[in-house]
Amino acid sequence: MDSLFYQLIFHAKTKRWFQLLEIMEENEHILAQHLIDQTQAARRTVLNDIKEIKTYFGDTLQLTGDEKGYHFSFRDPIRFYKKKQALLEEEKVFLFVDQLTAGKRLKNHQWAQYLSVSQAAFGRMKRQLQSVLVQHYGVRLENKTNQFVGEEAAVRQFLYDFYFTLPLYPNILTDHIRHLHSEKLVVHQGTWRLDHQLLNQWCQLTKLRVDQGYLLPERKEQRVLQELLVQAFDQQVTVALPRPEKAALFLLALDEKQFLNPLTQKAFIQRFSADTNLYFFVRSTEGLSYHLFETLLSLMNTFFQLPVMNEASEEREEQVLLLALIDRYVAEKHKYSHTVYVTYRLTGSPALKCWIKAEVQKSFAQAGLHLIEAGIGEQLGMIRHVCITNRPIEVAHEATIELPYVPTKETIVGALTEYF
Repeated sequence: MDSLFYQLIFHAKTKRWFQLLEIMEENEHILAQHLIDQTQAARRTVLNDIKEIKTYFGDTLQLTGDEKGYHFSFRDPIRFYKKKQALLEEEKVFLFVDQLTAGKRLKNHQWAQYLSVSQAAFGRMKRQLQSVLVQHYGVRLENKTNQFVGEEAAVRQFLYDFYFTLPLYPNILTDHIRHLHSEKLVVHQGTWRLDHQLLNQWCQLTKLRVDQGYLLPERKEQRVLQELLVQAFDQQVTVALPRPEKAALFLLALDEKQFLNPLTQKAFIQRFSADTNLYFFVRSTEGLSYHLFETLLSLMNTFFQLPVMNEASEEREEQVLLLALIDRYVAEKHKYSHTVYVTYRLTGSPALKCWIKAEVQKSFAQAGLHLIEAGIGEQLGMIRHVCITNRPIEVAHEATIELPYVPTKETIVGALTEYF
């Protein structure tokens, strides 16, 4: 529970309440000792918090139990989350970060006045934020101007985490957050698949920082590579930004799932690797993953600089990052090897269709497979796809599983087992 969200909460009691609520929302039945262990607070403090939470949220939830354990459930989720959001009303660090990002320039005493807190309280808030920035991003706040100081890529990483990863924001920021999340760029189909959500999010931050005069450095010694990245970006997105910014956006928005295909890995390495001597046999896939992520890491180091490490640990840190990327790729590959897209062509009553889908879902789960329901005609990429139907068909497709109009559970299990 040391995520950025909790690190930005200034008041200890508010932070403790959010920790307790998170645990209870994830677990229907909770032992009191588990709540104590997770919050690392005194037993009496936690028990008092539970009583106050019950009073504060009232009939929006059901929280029953005693000092041994509790049962948690919703009664009115909408009102519950509104009251939960209201807990952040006095958490002024969120507003401080948002206004810093917007370019507001104030001295310490002016910030205290703007945030309606004492100068002493603002000093503690600033030190808290300073600690988060320095420890996790290698960024700091300048003492007098209160502006971000550090590598531009590191500043943007913090801003990305702030605007696009937190579970909740104070109500005063809701409209702004909603606007950031609703902005959409037109993305055309190209050689490389871009993650539209990542592209839109990073582009919002990029335009904000560029408009304020904060630019990524120009890498003159890598202009050939930069031009290749910019060309790939311009094929799919039209946006007025400096060329280093476009190169970085292309890398930040790449959809990693496309690299589950070895042919795509080879094409990317051959197109963008700085090592022009690399050559792969047509059927060779050995070591591809390592070369792919080595290429990606090198590009990110050049065009969207990774956090600066001290010289003694820089090489080791890059190896850690490289291995982490490969581990994530292997995990994704395992996930997708156990994932199947299913398209249904069913006839009969809604109740019958619903029952068939539920039994199919259950059979897939028992077989250790993850099912994703896809629409008819949807572009499915490289994940396995099967159509399940209880309609009579004239020509059976190799990826079609035929069921009787009203199948039994045994029939469904048998058909899926035989197919897979």
